[in-house]
Amino acid sequence: MYLSLNWLKDFVKIPSKMKPEELAQLLTLHTVEVESWRAQSASFDKVVVGNVLSVEPHPNADRLRLTKVDVKKEILSIVCGAPNVAAGQRVAVALVGATLPNGLVIKDTEIRGEQSSGMICAEDELGLGNDHEGIMVLAKHAKVGQSFSSHLLLNDIILEIDNKSLSNRGDLWGHYGMAREISTLLKTPLLPYLKIDEKILIPSGKEKIAVKIEDKNICSRYIAVKINNVKNTESPSWLKERLTAVNVRPINALVDITNYVMFESGQPLHVFEADKIQKITVRLSKDDESLETLDGKERLLPKETIVISDGSDAIAVAGIMGGANSAVNENTTSVILEAATFNAVYVRKASQRLNLRTDASMRFEKTLDPNLPEMAWQRAWQLIKEIFPEAEIAGEVVDVQNFDLEIKAIPLDFSWLKKKIGKQISRKEVQSILERLGFQVEINKNLLIVTPPSWRAVKDVTIKEDVLEEIARVIGYDNIPAVTPNSTLSFLPENRELLLERKIQDILSGSGRLLEVYNYSFVSEVALSKLNIDPSRYLKLVNPISEQQALLRQSLLPGLLQNLRLNQFNYSDFGLFELGRIFLSSPGEYVKDEKGDFLPYQGKRLGLVVSGVDENKNFDQLKSYLDLLFSSLWSQIKLEYTALENMPAWAKEGQVAAIYCHGKEVGVIGVVDNKLANNFGLKTKVAFAEINFKDLLLLDNSVPVNQYKESPKYPAVVRDISFVVDEKILYNDFWRLLVNFHPLLVKAELFDVYQGKALGEDKKSWAFHLTYQATDKTLTAEEVDLIQKDLIQACHDRFEAQVRDF
Repeated sequence: MYLSLNWLKDFVKIPSKMKPEELAQLLTLHTVEVESWRAQSASFDKVVVGNVLSVEPHPNADRLRLTKVDVKKEILSIVCGAPNVAAGQRVAVALVGATLPNGLVIKDTEIRGEQSSGMICAEDELGLGNDHEGIMVLAKHAKVGQSFSSHLLLNDIILEIDNKSLSNRGDLWGHYGMAREISTLLKTPLLPYLKIDEKILIPSGKEKIAVKIEDKNICSRYIAVKINNVKNTESPSWLKERLTAVNVRPINALVDITNYVMFESGQPLHVFEADKIQKITVRLSKDDESLETLDGKERLLPKETIVISDGSDAIAVAGIMGGANSAVNENTTSVILEAATFNAVYVRKASQRLNLRTDASMRFEKTLDPNLPEMAWQRAWQLIKEIFPEAEIAGEVVDVQNFDLEIKAIPLDFSWLKKKIGKQISRKEVQSILERLGFQVEINKNLLIVTPPSWRAVKDVTIKEDVLEEIARVIGYDNIPAVTPNSTLSFLPENRELLLERKIQDILSGSGRLLEVYNYSFVSEVALSKLNIDPSRYLKLVNPISEQQALLRQSLLPGLLQNLRLNQFNYSDFGLFELGRIFLSSPGEYVKDEKGDFLPYQGKRLGLVVSGVDENKNFDQLKSYLDLLFSSLWSQIKLEYTALENMPAWAKEGQVAAIYCHGKEVGVIGVVDNKLANNFGLKTKVAFAEINFKDLLLLDNSVPVNQYKESPKYPAVVRDISFVVDEKILYNDFWRLLVNFHPLLVKAELFDVYQGKALGEDKKSWAFHLTYQATDKTLTAEEVDLIQKDLIQACHDRFEAQVRDF
């Protein structure tokens, strides 16, 4: 938004010694962010008054003319296409290097073989109107060579305000609101906005306007005034200059007046061609309803768009833009002036859906004071009467009010106020600040009763913290001393779950060189059916993003398989892991609502997949990743793998196992059935493991921290031995017998597995390194032989194991 310094001075006295940058800084520190400021004369840099000495036809173009123009310092040759150019005229000349308000940069150029050094400007090229029929002809007394800005007496300063800093301040979207702020900050008087002779408000006739609002929620106030005996002429120069100063293009007197009042008061207005309207209805748009707006575009009106209609057809998009079918034109003699407040939410939604943001919509979006339309229409009528003295109010002013602005007083404890501000301040100073801002203040000992003005009571100042902010910003945040808080800081309690997550991520992505992925917590029925999983047990979303994400997952496998499918053509052998939540239909630990119902169970899982051409290699590789993870986290823990009673639907028969740790099942590992993997579009073999993160966390909390243990002083004795057992014997059962057999047998390490005809049918051989060691002496061969003899007998008694001697 742009502010004119001269316009502000109509309402508040700003010291002449105050520099523009000082005013900009004052507003930035206390009210809104001023992005920049500039002298208005800068818009016409290198534009001067010239005298046309001669005009001749262009030898190579019928519609162009060759002119000689005196700009005092030199005589320029300029090619001009305007039909009204003539010798002896005073004109505005843009010199080479000038940048016009419309962005055009003037260059020394050749046009149809003739040199042109500058441009004679039309009104629209200078941003001073719409006329492009010919050049702008100045008064005869215009001084040749004078800068164009000096000729126009442009001595204004323009401030550019950042709109984001105004988002909650609808009262600041006009010059008067900003003048009120400056008055408060400078402690100078604020002039009243409207001084009007009550006599001119008396209607001259009895014409009536029928106004109907179909839904009170969409329009809190609607004022309609019919005005006769107007002429849609060009605006006077002072009005055009004001609008040009704030970057608004003058159009015609009637439209310019409504824009002028909007930028002055912050209240948008609109004028309709009265002869085309019999009645006014404010309603919501109908299905497939469209309207050609004033910008010449036919627009299909979205659902729930507020429209102004003439009883049947839409004639304006309320709060955004008028319709071409009710626009004023050069023959207009009677208008209906509209001043209203529309529902901010409806206006904003319609503006976004139509992709049409206007100066009016930006103001209505902020929820305007419903008392503002009355002042605004009277100010507009005052200007109309000034420009068109014959104008008359045709009949009674229609004012439909659907609001009851109940302004509640806000109690404020003065001790609380001082404590929050952090600065000593008197009650008198607080009262002075608030009253300058328009608040009413009553003081009852230590209690302040503050009543905000109507322009601040609409979705702005409603609680005591809002009042505190008003006082603090006027004082100036830079004037409040910075004091270190008097409090004790302490570390947050250690989050063991988060720490464990990070350890797992570091191990698997570091030493393991696996890639971590994050997937949605959703899965589709199609994906589950590809894995032979019944989707009926899954929780279904009421409002899914898409059908492919309609169910809450109970396993990380579908998402990881999808990751493998997308990456399989870029990598041959690779692995992925994910830490993510799953959701079961059973009740969880979090309460859903006041009834005491629980949300579904939410568990966290660690999923790992390995992809490659050899499924046995994949399985072994995946086991090595698990061993790496657990040994890195807890060196004293060993994983065990046992047969599963209930095989998962996705697993290949005979190639799936339960993962045990510390005697408890913590997860599952297996090879994904090749047919199911192919259903997912995978060309490779896949091994998958999934571990319950909650079990890992329990382990992390229960396993003792590693402590230093002195290295044995006495040497170990290592014996190699091979056992032949039935192939149905499980390795973990056999291994547990070995490591728990005798205290001096400290380690049993498998180094070979063999199956062959030499062993016989249904037999297999395990070869172990057995390590014997004592802490108090060196073991003799006889002592080791005795222990090993008993061990062999124990293996035979339990597993019918035979020592392999061939």
